[in-house]
Amino acid sequence: MNSSFGDLGTGGCSPWDDPARFIVVPTAYALALGLGLPANVAALAVFLRSGGRLGQALRLYLLNLALADVLFTLTLPLWLTYYLGPAHWPFPEAACRAAGAIYYVSTYAAVAFAALISVCRCGLVRGPGPSAPARLALRRRGPARAACASAWLAGLACAAPSLAAPHALRPGPGGSVRCLEHGWARSGLAYATVAFFAAAFLLVFAAYVSLARALAAPSGPSPAPAGPHRRAARTMVLGLLLVFVLCLAPYHLLLAPWVAGQEGAAGGDGGGCHATSTLDVLHTLSLALLSLNSCLDPLIYCFSVRRFRQDCWALSCRPGLGGPGAHGASFVLP
Repeated sequence: MNSSFGDLGTGGCSPWDDPARFIVVPTAYALALGLGLPANVAALAVFLRSGGRLGQALRLYLLNLALADVLFTLTLPLWLTYYLGPAHWPFPEAACRAAGAIYYVSTYAAVAFAALISVCRCGLVRGPGPSAPARLALRRRGPARAACASAWLAGLACAAPSLAAPHALRPGPGGSVRCLEHGWARSGLAYATVAFFAAAFLLVFAAYVSLARALAAPSGPSPAPAGPHRRAARTMVLGLLLVFVLCLAPYHLLLAPWVAGQEGAAGGDGGGCHATSTLDVLHTLSLALLSLNSCLDPLIYCFSVRRFRQDCWALSCRPGLGGPGAHGASFVLP
């Protein structure tokens, strides 16, 4: 969660000693909170009101993705307080553990839901093939519910370090209190987390390639819907793929070497400012990119879900017309 092993920020240190950590990350968190939270709450409301007009499995995946993004942004006020402290946790230890756990549960549940959405969209367009039974199964209500439960459990497993850390709070310089720093993560868990992300990324990438091929050769024996729906499916998966590349991949490429560096540097805390390494700075910047994931998902809905923008506008302007028949009638995504 926290990006530097050193003790910058308190005890005579200025935020300018580590601007990536104490300026860039809070700025990104504030942006994600200000834009991502209202946008994902609106998306959650639209998906809840969509009723049976949206495919049951896809609706479930989209609803859970929006919920994961909402949970992620709800932790950001605590982390903003921490970074603007700077690097001082003024809340109880239970709040530190909960904030860390929810941060990771929501992040990796969202990764899993993005993969499920991509496979579901691909299953709508692609015809029979070796993987068709699995793709079609994820579009049925029962398997979809089981897949959603598995996604949340996978996110919980990725949050294990923050839940299992013997001491979530550690003393820092100048009387400060650090939350989930100083070697709380282990390389084995980091490798497992990276492997989970890599598997999800490969699923999204494969789904996009499959959709692109289906659109390039539409004349085959396929039960695919009309052209606009197929293009919308490709747009959604392409958007998810770009989010993976731009927001999530940098963090996961740096995670394992950064954790290994933490384990190698595990010594005393010291009492003053410690210079941050290039790896620390890059990891910090990747945290900022990671937080912007929650802002981009609603943009994907706007450009790949029919009438999503109109339904959001109707929801904000005419909340009294919020029954499933009123909003769900225009919200159609096969």
